[in-house]
Amino acid sequence: MRFLLISIFSLITFFGFSDDMDEDLITYHPYYTPKSKNYSEGHLIDKSQIMPGYNAAAKIDIGKDIDAYVIGTYLFYQPIQKGLTYAHTADNANSNTGKYFEMHSNYKSAFRLAVGFSTNYDDWSYTAEYTRLHFSKNKEVDQRSVNTWIHFNTVTPDLMVVSNTKAKWVLKLDILDLTLARSFYSGTHLILTPLFGIKGGFLDQSFNTDSVREEDESILFSRDKSDSHLIGLLGGLKSKFLIFWGFNFFADVEGALFYQDFKVKNRQNNANNQFALFDNSKNSISYINPSVKIAAGFEWGTYFNNNGAHVSFLAGYDSEIYFNQNLMTSLNELRINSRTKEIGNLFFHGLVGKLVLNF
Repeated sequence: MRFLLISIFSLITFFGFSDDMDEDLITYHPYYTPKSKNYSEGHLIDKSQIMPGYNAAAKIDIGKDIDAYVIGTYLFYQPIQKGLTYAHTADNANSNTGKYFEMHSNYKSAFRLAVGFSTNYDDWSYTAEYTRLHFSKNKEVDQRSVNTWIHFNTVTPDLMVVSNTKAKWVLKLDILDLTLARSFYSGTHLILTPLFGIKGGFLDQSFNTDSVREEDESILFSRDKSDSHLIGLLGGLKSKFLIFWGFNFFADVEGALFYQDFKVKNRQNNANNQFALFDNSKNSISYINPSVKIAAGFEWGTYFNNNGAHVSFLAGYDSEIYFNQNLMTSLNELRINSRTKEIGNLFFHGLVGKLVLNF
């Protein structure tokens, strides 16, 4: 009799609380996968919508097995190449303060284009991004000065003075990045996106100077060129701090380590005889070089077309460094003084505007 009463009580308890047990199982079981999402992926969510013990996917999800996207980026960049000093004043140092003239560029327009896709199978995103920056800059010193790129093998100061110096810098940067990334929630307001991939491309520079010597009006020139190609690995982390109404603050950092092969040429005429060459040298050299890119700003995005598409707009600041790029100065110093010079880094920084469309 006692056994029968215990059995009846156990059955009543089990069926009476089975609904609560199922609810707890659905809500907190770490291996449960919901059939439909009750939040907009990639946007602000509640704490109760994060599955415990799992970094929930936070990519933009428009409900397709494969979500495609295109990205257009406008860069208002200022390129800065360290080591492009091309002249200094030739006034009397006892009565005047000397001045050096260095090649500085204004802000130039550049762009990035990217295409990619993500899958609902593993929530990874695959992106191919092309960056293009081509520009040239001309500068002129229209006063008594000394061209620092010309080797004057004389101790007579008057033979080193030029009445005019013109300089031209040309830069061509073409880079392709292939990356894999996965976005996930790290709290209700923070989305993190680690990424890794391959970086490759071309980075070419040239720097030319022309001067007219004051003493005899001889034309003195220098022609320097550095062509390179690179390939290597990259990695980084992107972050978004979600605010409200589709707005967020983003901060990204990327680093790369790549093999870079240089072909450098220097050519200049003889300061004592303008019709003869003083330098006509070439050098091929390879380095393992790093690069670093940092960006920060604000983004706004929203779903539309019944959640079948998503658009976002970004505005912010972007900077990038390519280390050890000015091989032109290094080869010039090697020819003149038989020793190498510090290899200058190449900098970019400026404003960025970006449009992202998921469809």
